[in-house]
Amino acid sequence: MLYYFFAGGVYACILAILLLALIYGRRARRNVKREKITCLSAGFSPLDIQRIFIGKTYPRRLTRALIVHWAQMGYISVEQLDRNRVKLFKLKHMPKHRSEDAVFFDRGTYVREWKLFDKLFSYTHVQIVKLNKPLFSRDDVKEINGSFAVREDEGVYSQKHYTLKVITFALSVIPFFLSGIYLFATFKDFSGIAFPLIMLLGMFVFRFMLEIPFWFRLIWSMGWVASSIGIMIAEYVRLSVNDFLGMAFAAIAILFLGTFVLVRFVDYREKNNLDDYSDLINYKKFLLFSSKEKLTKTDYYAALPYIYAFGIKPFVKRKFNRQTLPDWYKSADGKGGRLL
Repeated sequence: MLYYFFAGGVYACILAILLLALIYGRRARRNVKREKITCLSAGFSPLDIQRIFIGKTYPRRLTRALIVHWAQMGYISVEQLDRNRVKLFKLKHMPKHRSEDAVFFDRGTYVREWKLFDKLFSYTHVQIVKLNKPLFSRDDVKEINGSFAVREDEGVYSQKHYTLKVITFALSVIPFFLSGIYLFATFKDFSGIAFPLIMLLGMFVFRFMLEIPFWFRLIWSMGWVASSIGIMIAEYVRLSVNDFLGMAFAAIAILFLGTFVLVRFVDYREKNNLDDYSDLINYKKFLLFSSKEKLTKTDYYAALPYIYAFGIKPFVKRKFNRQTLPDWYKSADGKGGRLL
């Protein structure tokens, strides 16, 4: 009877996660407008894409997108030095949002972008940067975002959105705890309590301690998570647990599937905040699924910042006409190089 109680709890959590992902995933999809978008509104920035999709801007992930965006706006020119290095020349100041020359889509994003641009060229008008490295450190981004009283996600996400994310994450880890508690309750095996806690600590560090470098965080956290899972499986085998409903393996599967995949489908944006999201989704579809004949007439360099921000350059770059280099770009061999 005790086994059925814990197995029922595990599968109830899994069913709840699947229902949340299905209901709210369909809700978000249903509220997305279905229309053809061939270009974005004037003043759109790669930072706007991150803000609308995930509620925050991570410019360290958008090195190439920001370089091309600023060059297209006339703020900088670019010289390719070698395979992975470019030299940036500041041509003019990025106008403040109160200026008549400022063209922006969202004031909250633009003022942060202005501060990032000013930070990059605060000491010199020439910068050599590596294309595979972030333009800004985590401390730079944290300092700039912390200087604003209003959060970036204001007007994009509601409190219900974050509540649903937390609930989904909790439902994803509870089955692993139930499997461990069953070991303790049945066999007085204390590893059933200790190792789920270690697993949760590793998962927490990986998901939320973003100040720690990614690869160090990944190895460190996965060491805790993998060892906890491995020991839990070993204890089930050692104690010859008759897990005929596959409770433990289901708990391990939903631990990863729920926290890394299904939680992304739980989206609770209000309908009036989905207009911009819809435009981005439809523009991305236009770039991905349009034929080469249609995209050859589209300005590749105007679209490139958003192609980088969407992460779809390998899939679409061959559809565009890229023979003529933009005026803001210079290279020793007269070719596009890694940036373009």
